[in-house]
Amino acid sequence: MRLMTVAAAAAALAFAVGSAQAGDAAAGKAKADACADCHAPEDFAGSDVGELTQAIKDVASGATKHKAKIEVSDADAADIAAYWAAGEE
Repeated sequence: MRLMTVAAAAAALAFAVGSAQAGDAAAGKAKADACADCHAPEDFAGSDVGELTQAIKDVASGATKHKAKIEVSDADAADIAAYWAAGEE
C-alpha cells in the first residue's frame, strides 16, 4: 500500500512539473520578436522545451552570459521555448 502511495505521489509530481513547463507556442511567437534579430525558431527546432525554458530563464537572471539583457516571466520563457522547439516560422 505504501509503495502505491509513493508511486501515485511521484506520478502526480511528474505531471505537475511537466504541466508547469508546457508553454503556448502561439503566444511564444509574439514574445520572441525581441530575439529574432539573432535567433530563428528553426535554430532550436526539436529541442527539449524544458531545457530551452531553463536556458531562457538563465539568460534573464544573468546566470548565463548573453549579449542581450532580457526580462521574462516563467510563463513567457515557457511560451518562447515552446515556439522555438516547434520550429515554426
